[in-house]
Amino acid sequence: MIDGKKVFFYRIKKGLTQKAACEGICSVSYLSKIENNSITPSPEILELLCERLGIEYSYVSEEAINNLKKEMHVWYKDIKYRNKEAADQKFNHFQSRIMNMDDTGLINLFMAMSARYYIFINDMVNAKRLLDKLNEVRKISTSEIQYYTIQFTGHYEYLQNNYKTSLDYFKQAYLLSRKLGIQDEELFYLMGNISTRLGYFSQSIYYIKTALEIFNADANFARSIDCHILQGMNYSRLRDFETAHSHYTIALNASHFNPALQGMLSTVLHNLGHSYLQAEQYEEALSVSKKGLREKKGENIGNTICLIADIYYHTNRSKEAMLWVRKGYKAINNEAVTPTYLRLKTLEFKINDQIHDEAYQQFIEEEALPFLEKTQDRLHLIEMYEELAAYYSAKFSYKNANHYYAKVNQLYKEYL
Repeated sequence: MIDGKKVFFYRIKKGLTQKAACEGICSVSYLSKIENNSITPSPEILELLCERLGIEYSYVSEEAINNLKKEMHVWYKDIKYRNKEAADQKFNHFQSRIMNMDDTGLINLFMAMSARYYIFINDMVNAKRLLDKLNEVRKISTSEIQYYTIQFTGHYEYLQNNYKTSLDYFKQAYLLSRKLGIQDEELFYLMGNISTRLGYFSQSIYYIKTALEIFNADANFARSIDCHILQGMNYSRLRDFETAHSHYTIALNASHFNPALQGMLSTVLHNLGHSYLQAEQYEEALSVSKKGLREKKGENIGNTICLIADIYYHTNRSKEAMLWVRKGYKAINNEAVTPTYLRLKTLEFKINDQIHDEAYQQFIEEEALPFLEKTQDRLHLIEMYEELAAYYSAKFSYKNANHYYAKVNQLYKEYL
């Protein structure tokens, strides 16, 4: 007998309302009872519904279905561990096999893993399409499928720069994973990553420590480096520079001496340079950052150029700082508002001693804040709110100043 959940699934998949699906076959209330498994439908009605919804009576053994599910979990591990060649091959393999099967659980699992695969290859249109379908049927999905749907939706939101929304999804996935007894290193890493971006550094340290232990046990050195970089960022923000630099040293050694990981060297050096800047070790910061820029070989160099400009600004070398700001504008080479553009523009105002000018206030309120509030960039928002509060205080506009101080306080309360 066809399960009622399968009828519901295929109706949603075809984009049909209950009325459209059962017209001329049965009543809407009868179909609703079928979908809820509260009645056993007559064979004639079920056959007509299956014909309309495109459900075939094909038989696949339970053992074969379970084996396919196990293979899909291996595929998921290839995706998590960025093994692109294997991930591509398995995607093509499953597409041809799953297409002719009717098992709802298997199809949903394939849709979930395909959504994660599309995220991996940066095909956000198809990822969103599948996630929307999965969220439509989430209430009747198994707990495992719910977990993957929630986690992958969080991952999608993270890549859209919707950081707080992303963390909310990850927390839901984490609670569900504990009920299911799942320990997914990918989820721990993502929660740590997003927590770092939002400024929840102590929280991030816990998540990343857990992810790092699993990656090390699996000898996944690339993902281990990712974890050490994040821990370096966390401890730098907490001003424990000794611990931070110990993590960066591990990441440097791993990426420097392993030819397969040398592509990660520029990221390690960039973040180490930023840590030296925070520690006010400016010459070390400059040396390491310039080395990191050379390692990037022209790819995505804007943020490191901005870091170098910032180091020169902090050492009162305004001429050199402005030279690097101009290089940064050329490197990003677009008119769109991005975090790097905002930092370059802010730095330009500071170098020119224009932070008390009306143009600076307009830049923050008209360009920076709309972008940062949309992307939920908590740390950068705090910085900009504080800049505006100081600006209005200097102008004796205390009502406006208090408005932005209140926004800063609200963001700090979220941290607590």
